[in-house]
Amino acid sequence: MDRAVIEERVRTLISTTMALPTDEMDDPATNLREDLGMDSMDFVDLLVELERHLGHRVDRELLIDIRTVGQVVDLVYNLAAQREQAGTAEAAR
Repeated sequence: MDRAVIEERVRTLISTTMALPTDEMDDPATNLREDLGMDSMDFVDLLVELERHLGHRVDRELLIDIRTVGQVVDLVYNLAAQREQAGTAEAAR
């Protein structure tokens, strides 16, 4: 999946979760807690939305070091790439 598409979707998910305009997340270095005011419940809501979007559970351990919008984008991009590779490998069998 195209990284720009993932970035836009992540920004939209965060925007929806936080009820903030997406332009507040234009900088990948935007800190989820300090700049956007996310608390632990907001993180849970975001996790649920990410899982719904990805179509599978996300290991909570992967979220421990997530601090910025860019890190969320990286996580989703990597998870989507892994899922794509797994699907390709399964189809090759």
